[in-house]
Amino acid sequence: MKLNTKTRTLAVGALSIALLAGTGVAAASAVVQTNGSAGAVYMYDAADGSALDAPGYSYGWDDQVVGSPDGVDPMVDFSCPAGTTNVYTFATTPGTELGGTNGWKAFSPNSLTATGGVLLPNTTPSGQINGTGPAIKAAGGTYSLGFACTINNGVTTVAAYYRTATITAGTGAYTLSRNDTTVVVPPVVPGPQNGTVALAPTTTGAVNGVLALTVPAGAAASFGTPSLVNNKSTTTGTLGNITVNDGRVLTREGWNLSATVADFKNSTDATNIISKSQLGVAPKLVVAGTSATGVTAAAVQVAGAASGTYNFASGSAANTVGDSVLNADLTFVAPQDKAAGTYTSTMTLTVVSK
Repeated sequence: MKLNTKTRTLAVGALSIALLAGTGVAAASAVVQTNGSAGAVYMYDAADGSALDAPGYSYGWDDQVVGSPDGVDPMVDFSCPAGTTNVYTFATTPGTELGGTNGWKAFSPNSLTATGGVLLPNTTPSGQINGTGPAIKAAGGTYSLGFACTINNGVTTVAAYYRTATITAGTGAYTLSRNDTTVVVPPVVPGPQNGTVALAPTTTGAVNGVLALTVPAGAAASFGTPSLVNNKSTTTGTLGNITVNDGRVLTREGWNLSATVADFKNSTDATNIISKSQLGVAPKLVVAGTSATGVTAAAVQVAGAASGTYNFASGSAANTVGDSVLNADLTFVAPQDKAAGTYTSTMTLTVVSK
């Protein structure tokens, strides 16, 4: 690209300033601007490095202007985010500064320094050679003038520095908004707030309940059809659910449940008796409906060797408050010399406190 006179002057001016400065200065920390710019942009004359930021200063459309993040030294790099691959200067409508080459009104390629920053970006409106720069000059209005750090060949903007310009239609003369020099402290989001509420409920003493046994009215064990096992009539069944309720919430003594079975009598001949020892009983705890803990079912009474009175279940002290639902599997084995028929008896259940 052939350099024009003004571009040559810029190059010489920049070189002169660099010689005076000695070495490049590290990028200053940026103050995010109210217009959305990633930092302040101070304007300098590209020819002699003089500051151009006097209030109300009027710039010409073709005035060669360069930017710096420092209000005193033009030879300070702007900082670009790590990974930046391309830099472009631009002129565009407010709100489209991050639009990249697909969103800016006018733009021109710039370059990164060896350290990954941007030095003396030329924001001259007439220098934005791509896009609709002449249309901006003709229409005038409010625009953003600045540069962008980009990736993806300028399509994606990762940071943008710019000033808001008010451009006069036709001549292209413009003024710039002032830089914000005060760090805007974001509002502090309060953390969890603590407060205390006095709590003073009144309690009343618990009342000790009672130990009770519930057997359904008219309860009768259920037996199936007898069958021959070792040529002996054998009938199996279930006792049915019974419930021990221990409401002694204060004393919690625990309990013992025992069972007593009477001899079996033939329903048509009361003199025909089968011993109670022929009823086998296997006590068991029913989980459904049981709220108490510490309940243990007693050992199995084997048919033919069962005693008439035996332990059925027990509840340990300090644990068995609440309901304990119990049942038992029954096995009735009739001696071979007994007449076939129905034999009746009763089982009496007794619960006592430990």
